[in-house]
Order: sequence, then C-alpha cells, then structure tokens
Amino acid sequence: METELNQGSAAARSQPPERTGQSRTTTPEVFVWATGQDDNIGDSLLRRAYLDALRQLGSLHVWSGSASKGFSSGLGLKPDDRQLSSFREWYGAALNSSLRRPTFVAMNAGEVPVSRKGAARLAALALLATICRVRGGGGLWVGAGVPSSKPGLVLAYKAAARACVFVRWREPGSEAIVLHRGTAPDWAFALGDPTSDWLDHGSRTHMAVVLRGDRQEPTAEWIAWVKQLSDTLKLRPTLVVQVKRDCSRAAELADKLGAGLLAWDHEDHATQENAVRDLYGQSALVVGDRLHGLIVAATEGAVPLGWVESSKGKVGRHFKVVGLDWVGRHEGSAPEVLPVPTVEELAGLANELKVAVETARQNLVVTSEGIRQTLPAN
Repeated sequence: METELNQGSAAARSQPPERTGQSRTTTPEVFVWATGQDDNIGDSLLRRAYLDALRQLGSLHVWSGSASKGFSSGLGLKPDDRQLSSFREWYGAALNSSLRRPTFVAMNAGEVPVSRKGAARLAALALLATICRVRGGGGLWVGAGVPSSKPGLVLAYKAAARACVFVRWREPGSEAIVLHRGTAPDWAFALGDPTSDWLDHGSRTHMAVVLRGDRQEPTAEWIAWVKQLSDTLKLRPTLVVQVKRDCSRAAELADKLGAGLLAWDHEDHATQENAVRDLYGQSALVVGDRLHGLIVAATEGAVPLGWVESSKGKVGRHFKVVGLDWVGRHEGSAPEVLPVPTVEELAGLANELKVAVETARQNLVVTSEGIRQTLPAN
C-alpha cells in the first residue's frame, strides 16, 4: 500500500530542478530501499541522512516495508516523497520508470545481513540496477555494512554491488566481503549540531550509558568501573534507551548504579531522538555498545567509549573509519584492565573528537558529491 505525503509549503512540494534542455518526463526518479528495525532510532536516523543525500538526484520513492508512523517520523520524509510498504509494488514501479527515464535504485544503508531471503532480494536488485544503468541511471549502495560472508549467499550481494555506479561501505570489513570500492563514515555522522554550537566540554555535567539488552548482563566489576568513572569525573550518570527492546536492561542498570533513566515509553522516533540528543549535548562522556548511541553521542560532542566487556568489535570497526581508534580500543576487554581517564585526558579526547566529526562530515559531503556525479548530465 502506498502512502502519499501531501503536507508542507508550496516550496517544499516543488519538484527537483530540471537539467537544461531536458523535459520534465526525463527528470530522474530515485527508488530507495529504506527498511529498518521499528524499535531503533539509530535505524531511522541514519537512513534520514541517506535520503537527504539522494534527493539531489530526483524524486524519491521509498520502500519502508511495514514501518510504523513512529519509524517514518525518524526518516524525515518530505511532502513529495512517495512511501511504499510493498516491495513488489516498489520494484515494479522502479522497473517501469527505468524504461521511461533515467532511474536510480539505492540499496539499503546500515547493516544488511546475509541470508537466503536477503540474497534473493539482492539478486533481483542486481538485475534492476543493471537495467537502470543501461537506460542512463544505475544502482547506488552507500553507507551499508555486510557483517558476514556466507560463500554461496554472498554472491548475490557481490552481484548487486557490481551492478551499481557508486558504492561506499561504512566499514572496511564489508569491502573484503563484498567488493572493494572504498569506505565513507556512517550516515549518522552527517546529523547533529554543528561543532561550533556544542556546549563547552568543561561545562558538561552528565555521563550517559547506552547498552544492548540482547547480550549477557554486565558483570559487577564492569558496573563498578562505570561507577568509578562517574565519581572520578564528577558526572551524573543516566541510562539511555535508544532501542526499545533495551528498556529492561537499562532500568535494571539504572537501579544498580543509582542513576537516572531516559526511558522510551511512546512510539515516535523523532521525539525520542530529540530527547537523546538533548542529553548527549549535556554529557561529557557516553559509554556503551550500541553503535548509533555512540555515533549520535559523538555528533553532539560527548566523548564516546565502546569499552563494554561483551562487545564484539563492531564499534571499533566503524569508528576506525573516522580516525577514532580509541573508541573501540578496549572493546570486549575485562573490566579490570579498563582505564579511568582523568578530567584532563577526557578533555584531550574531546578535542580529538571535534576534529574527527568535522572531518567525517566533510567526507560525507564528498560522498554526496560522488552520488551527484552519477547524474546523466555528468
């Protein structure tokens, strides 16, 4: 079923500008795969930045699957965006468009697991991207991560990437698994306040903790380390829920630490994202194993530390792309080896963070320009 978004000003409803010498009917159309976890604000916000970059090519047709209104609020859809829940309808419309005008098909950003169902979908999209390319458009795959290599199934992912005219991965492991085409920072780095608007690091009074609820319970030793961090740095700890299924774990840990709790007791992604950003904007430090919890923290000027004993390396791989190796340095380490930064050391990390975020955002501007260069006129 299709949802038409018809609100907004006349300016917002205007179509993308036509290129000189071409009729309206040849303005490119962009078909974007943008499904994600309905209870995860990280999944909606990273795709919002991706959609923003893709709008420069033409009108968006967004396949969001069974996304709720709450998830869609996090996507930041515009009045002219066409949202579809049916893959078959979306795919058929893209195929029809490719026979009439330059058409782009954008593969999903974020984590794209390797599975039988996923392989079938990517094989179909590889064919569609090839048709689009022959007709003056093409496939795009930017800001994704493919976390595993199942030799038979990953062939469809490789075929889809090869059919694309522009590819960038969000971490180097995906290059090795699928196709070597370079990396770019996760799209979530494009969002958040300008670094010039960040609250001075010395004026920040909070410390946030954002933990996955689907891993083993933190040990007493790790909890004691977190308590030592907040006491040493004189910061008020708060547990943050950015993925709804983490609510129980966050509440339990808040009770053990005597900390505050930023819960999530509604459906709207945009509202929860704003609340999380407000807290991170007042936090000197954020500790956790939720990747986008740490990326959002970084974009609000809070020093991110992925130093969680049950973590598997995902945080470190993604922050390495932006030059912040220390974010994942002690990922998966035992609590007894975890250091407690001094106030001065934390301030030094904050200075490094500012430079890294500015550089990451500039890299994403360059990536967006790479997307724009795929237009037929270029």
